[in-house]
Amino acid sequence: MTRGGIRINRVELAVCRLPLEKPVLLGSVRVESRDYVCLRVVTNAGVEGFSIGYRSGSNLFEALQIIAPRLIGRDALMRQAFNLEFETAHIPARAGYVRALSLIDVALWDIAAKAAGIPLYILLGGLRTEVPAMPVVGFSYAERAIAEIEDEIERHCGDDETLLKVMIKGPDVAANTRYIHALASRFAGKANLAVDTHWSWRSISEALETCRRIDDCNLAFIEDPFLPQQWRLAGELRAKLKTPVAVGEDVLDPYGFLDLVQNVDVLRVDATGSGGVMAAMNAIALAAAHGRRVLPHVFPYLHLHIACAQKTVMAVEYIPEHTGTDPIRKLLTEFPTIKRGKFQVSDQPGAGCALQWTAVREHAESACTFE
Repeated sequence: MTRGGIRINRVELAVCRLPLEKPVLLGSVRVESRDYVCLRVVTNAGVEGFSIGYRSGSNLFEALQIIAPRLIGRDALMRQAFNLEFETAHIPARAGYVRALSLIDVALWDIAAKAAGIPLYILLGGLRTEVPAMPVVGFSYAERAIAEIEDEIERHCGDDETLLKVMIKGPDVAANTRYIHALASRFAGKANLAVDTHWSWRSISEALETCRRIDDCNLAFIEDPFLPQQWRLAGELRAKLKTPVAVGEDVLDPYGFLDLVQNVDVLRVDATGSGGVMAAMNAIALAAAHGRRVLPHVFPYLHLHIACAQKTVMAVEYIPEHTGTDPIRKLLTEFPTIKRGKFQVSDQPGAGCALQWTAVREHAESACTFE
């Protein structure tokens, strides 16, 4: 089909609030449900594009309601033209629209890949067909026996997943130190553990109280010690530790990535929140130019395609179903398989986000359609 022949004639939005099997504690934050914003873009060629992202307390759904009507009648293959036009018209409010534009961009890439009849990773260049999987485990660690978490980690090691992430947060330096030392000792030589600190600190002295105590644990990295915009502090902390530092999934634009990539060892990227597929690819290129590794933030069905087009990506993160903390599979028709500890990319045309729209409608708390 010639360019311009694929026009957008309908956009559907939905918010799905899926309750968790049991509430999860992330430090002091109690999470009882996952709120997903789902997007479906329908074209006159019969090709549909899908995307999904975390609401995470943002105005993502409301922002999409503002943007979606402007997509009607537009060329679905001219992604960059729409992004630039909208950004230029809304510079003061850009930060509030980045997550919405990200989901639109992903859906339009999904359409482009399907129209070409190839999977996204091939459209992006094609490098490999499998990437190491990194599960996130140990949710609500402060309320669980450490033996239970060790069994959880052992389960993944038995599946040849040797890079795993656990979480800590809060002011209890002694308890967090004991916890990480115990896990590191138990799995020394068997698994490489990373620690997500969930933006626990705002000063170097606070961060060092914990980070220096776990700096001898041979961790893969310490993630999010500070807010992403505190890139100077991330660089200062990195200079004082042996352990690599990872930050980046909440960065809003390439200028933020440019500052950050010079001050971390592992750059986190999220195509669903930082501008879309091309924004993620550009951030990865920056990381490669600075000799940094990259680790995408969850949404493995999408980020696996990006990883299979970029050697700088070290693994693809995911939240295992058995944790009961990310019920997104209820909304998908398929989830990428893992063999020998590696995600296997699908050769189905598209960007991997195969939303089951009947399930989306069933679980929708709010929904709207623009034509």
